[in-house]
Amino acid sequence: MDTTPAAMPPDAGWQVWEHDDPFEAANTRIFRATAFTPSEEELVRIGCRVLPANCNFLGGGHGGFIATLLDIAMGRNVLAATGTQGAPTVSMTVDFLRGAVAGDWLESRARLLRRTRRLAFSDAILVGPKGIVARGNGVFAIPQPGT
Repeated sequence: MDTTPAAMPPDAGWQVWEHDDPFEAANTRIFRATAFTPSEEELVRIGCRVLPANCNFLGGGHGGFIATLLDIAMGRNVLAATGTQGAPTVSMTVDFLRGAVAGDWLESRARLLRRTRRLAFSDAILVGPKGIVARGNGVFAIPQPGT
């Protein structure tokens, strides 16, 4: 994982989010915002720097990488809201609105839209230096005791 200054957040309002995630260990560092006020819908905000290894052969942030960041943003918001250790993604859609390139700092804006006993519904956007990069909608399973 890249720990050079180029891979770090833009300011002191972020801290590394140690989550023991093999994807993150191999691909990028995920940071958690410490300088924002959580709301009932958005409990956590993530950010990360797009690294050259996260880009496709054209030099843009790979779509799979962008989709994964949306999944992480929505999923961590669901985990914070439910207090569970995991909430598997049941369904997710992604719309790519604008490209991101190596060096761009991306931040999430995720919302918990609805929660039932077994499912959580969420949406999120990733914002880059030139505006919204992608938006996504996700449905997450809430683990039930004894299952």
